[in-house]
Amino acid sequence: MAIQFDDWQDVKVAYEVARLGTLTAAAEKLNVHHSTVLRRINNLEQSLNARLFHRHARGYKVTEIGAKLFTAAQSINSELERLHNDIIAADSTLRGSLLLTTVSGFIDVLSDVCEQFQSLHPQVQLEVILDQKRLRLDHGQAHIAVRAGPRPDEGDYIAQHLAHLSSGFYASKRYTDKHGVPKSIKQLPLHNFVSGVAGYNGKVPYFVWVDENIPTSQVKLRVSETSEATRAIVKGLGIGGMQHDVAAQYADLVPILADELSWPTDLWLVTHHLVHRTAKVQAFSQLLKAYFKEHKLA
Repeated sequence: MAIQFDDWQDVKVAYEVARLGTLTAAAEKLNVHHSTVLRRINNLEQSLNARLFHRHARGYKVTEIGAKLFTAAQSINSELERLHNDIIAADSTLRGSLLLTTVSGFIDVLSDVCEQFQSLHPQVQLEVILDQKRLRLDHGQAHIAVRAGPRPDEGDYIAQHLAHLSSGFYASKRYTDKHGVPKSIKQLPLHNFVSGVAGYNGKVPYFVWVDENIPTSQVKLRVSETSEATRAIVKGLGIGGMQHDVAAQYADLVPILADELSWPTDLWLVTHHLVHRTAKVQAFSQLLKAYFKEHKLA
């Protein structure tokens, strides 16, 4: 039976440990945390059911089995570098498809950049994939990802900081005309809310807050996309969270207890090193970074 790896990135990380001899050196080389390197080594050894390293006080030394694996990994790495050069040569023009992935809640933020890119580069077909799941850049599922939260630490990914964003609660004037504006956090459980469906809330901080502080009976609508929550709030279905820069696009929205409740997050531009310098990826990336710099969000 052929060997099945859960994640080829585990091989890449373990190869760097074998080459450099310590977890710390590999972590610095890959620009990831020490614990990430250890986790990936453990994952790989469990997948193979084999010990790849002798651990000792001075570092990590490969076993006989490990040496065979990393010889193969070195060959694969060389092939990937050659492929990288081929991709750069083949993709030096601005044409074809460019796949961008992000969550639906950010499409309002990115729409201006997408429009500008399409105007400047009409021969590129821009495809925006809105998905809460993180698509694999190393599997070719997307060329560029825009992600919120902690800095992505995948070894072959290049993460560039785009912006400091924050979210808060909002309600439409239609809602506040009917139900009033809460004057304190203690009054919030008396109001209607929009939140996320089970299994999705943990990814969105203001959905988490609602679940922990608002009676279930007062959550009048649950959605699986932040963009749908925004539409529900605008339509007056209840109070709910959204990015401040998204809320600014709707004149009828009223901030709710902005001084007491706010959730900061960081936004990242993520690419894979094999396509990072291709013409299409660079063109879109430069527009995206310029947009956030111009709007003083970086």
